[in-house]
Amino acid sequence: MIKCKKECLHLRKRLQEERYKVLEDGENWLTIVQAIEAVGKAIVLSQTKPTALAKKRVNGLGDLIEPLQEFVKKHHPTASQVEEDFKDLLEEVRQVRNAEVHTGASARAAAKIATTVGIYLEDTLMATSGAEKNVKAYIQKDVVRAYVWQNLDECRRQMLIHSFSYLPIKVKNRWKMLSDANLAKYLADQNSNELWKQRVECARQKGLKVEPAKEVKQTDSKKCALKKMDGKAAIITEGENKDLVGIITPFEWWVCARLCQLGIFLIVKTCATFPGFWLQ
Repeated sequence: MIKCKKECLHLRKRLQEERYKVLEDGENWLTIVQAIEAVGKAIVLSQTKPTALAKKRVNGLGDLIEPLQEFVKKHHPTASQVEEDFKDLLEEVRQVRNAEVHTGASARAAAKIATTVGIYLEDTLMATSGAEKNVKAYIQKDVVRAYVWQNLDECRRQMLIHSFSYLPIKVKNRWKMLSDANLAKYLADQNSNELWKQRVECARQKGLKVEPAKEVKQTDSKKCALKKMDGKAAIITEGENKDLVGIITPFEWWVCARLCQLGIFLIVKTCATFPGFWLQ
């Protein structure tokens, strides 16, 4: 068992970051496999005595399957429900990891499997760490934001590249949210391709809706934060100037094994936080 709380949270954060990369580009799926291997190696190191460590060789994911399975079996919040599913998925990841084809349709299929395994491990690491399930544990700190001087095409491109439905934007010293739905509605109502060149501030004065941003605190519990968010994304700020330090969406709370068992993880991500066809 990984005994250090900080190590558990660090490994979980790495899995989370790689998951976002895979959502942006399915052909990046090997990065999440490497993060899974890192968890396995940490488990092996925590179980191996210093004197035996030199003799212990880990050649790849195949050598880590048993420790990873045991880790999930012992510490996952719903271990009895996910144990067999995790075992089968992990074996699939091992097989596709050793396959020669890592691009195209094969990569997208591999991405879904590897991401699901990563989510199981995220949940297990969170349970093992004993950390509080508050906002701080779930926020995205590398925030992509919009500016009033940007044109609409730049905002659209950011949303498409990062698979985001909301971009925080500061308007007259107050944080707002620019959503893909409101952007698409404004463009549809105006029905002109020239509008992509408009700056956000100009478009806002002509009818583009930007909503007041929901705010939560890093110390807020899951229940408290969800109540404040009311189904929308929320920002986290600090200091008198309300500097933006993070963003959280309802999707972050949905990362759990039950969604994976239903096989709808990627669908949930697409529908809940990025109805991107609106901006095509």
